[in-house]
Amino acid sequence: MIRVNIGEEDAILLPEKALYLLSSKTLVVADVHIGKGASFRSRSFFAPDGMTARDLTCLSTLLRRLKAARLIVLGDLVHHQDGLTDEEIGIFDSFRSLHESLSMILILGNHDRRAHLPSSWKLDQVQGSMKEGQFVFCHEYEEHKKSQGPKVIKERTSGYVLSGHIHPSVILQGAGKQRERLPCFWLRPKYAVLPSFGVFTGSYAVRPAAADRVFVVAKDSVVPIHR
Repeated sequence: MIRVNIGEEDAILLPEKALYLLSSKTLVVADVHIGKGASFRSRSFFAPDGMTARDLTCLSTLLRRLKAARLIVLGDLVHHQDGLTDEEIGIFDSFRSLHESLSMILILGNHDRRAHLPSSWKLDQVQGSMKEGQFVFCHEYEEHKKSQGPKVIKERTSGYVLSGHIHPSVILQGAGKQRERLPCFWLRPKYAVLPSFGVFTGSYAVRPAAADRVFVVAKDSVVPIHR
């Protein structure tokens, strides 16, 4: 893990591809995509089983280790309605029962908005964005000018924006022309994009500008490569 200052506040970037806001004891993740494997299998595509259990076990461990006061998901908690099988719903129900008193806030993402989320999950659902102190929590971000960043919240929003949606990664090249794509935290002057928390998700290679900070997730470490 590595400590950074964003939005004039201290935060920790975690190798589990999550961000922890120290002042509010808030764990922030993006793009879990619960049920993606089940959704693929329902359409006769191969997908590994057990991904939801793996992701929620990891999330539960983080919440306990950090003694987090709440959880904020920056959109796309689920993948698709056809992936919300009884088994997948039951796995999340078990996760929720382990953290029954914990506040869980979901900023609805494009995938969430097309699904029916069970009431048993006890999620505080937010449409659009949520402003709190120095931060704006959203799923997508959009600047006035054309850019490769996420879309929806515009530059005029006051506060530092924390977002997800695009599953950012960078491609690293070695001296022997070997290439490795690694998920990353992409910290820009006005907003940050978190890597996708879910293990069964793709990624989009970003091109950092000079003013950006990039931290890659390499196994159990977070490593700055552009700062």
